[in-house]
Amino acid sequence: MKKHLLSIVILITTISNAQLKPLKDVDLLTKEVTKNTSFKVDKFEFKIEWIDKLSHSPNLGYLGGIKSLKIHSKGTLINDFKSIEDEVGLQKFIIDFYDFNLDGTIDFRIRRECGGSCYYSYYLSNIKLNKFENPKEWDYIRVRALDFKNKLLADQVVSVNERAYVYKVKGNRLIKQLEEK
Repeated sequence: MKKHLLSIVILITTISNAQLKPLKDVDLLTKEVTKNTSFKVDKFEFKIEWIDKLSHSPNLGYLGGIKSLKIHSKGTLINDFKSIEDEVGLQKFIIDFYDFNLDGTIDFRIRRECGGSCYYSYYLSNIKLNKFENPKEWDYIRVRALDFKNKLLADQVVSVNERAYVYKVKGNRLIKQLEEK
């Protein structure tokens, strides 16, 4: 019991002392992809193969997308993500680069859809495995603010009826800490 109480006190102290810094567009390095391209970000080289007819939608017709997203580090292929579909038919992808998982290494997210709110697929660095991972638990996270010291991330509220959360980032996992109203 005392152990649990101590854990709760430490958690409350950490969150109350959190220095959540808002994530702004100026903090992000952004690339727009509409064709085959390659570029370097930090120590990684990205090679993207675009295809105009990656999939077919009955409503929208053929949808383009990324046929292959290869990532190299120091000349060695570390990832090859296949068939990243343009789900809404924009014929482009917006890729944002930032240290989303707060480990000191660049990560990236690809905008999946953007209506009233934007949703992303996150590709987070795994330093131990020297590759990027696409954890599904991040798919509905809209990063509002980050605290690098305490490794906290605040989610963005979309509607009046929705709640925002603060998460502890542990590797590429999210641990819900607090609900904001």
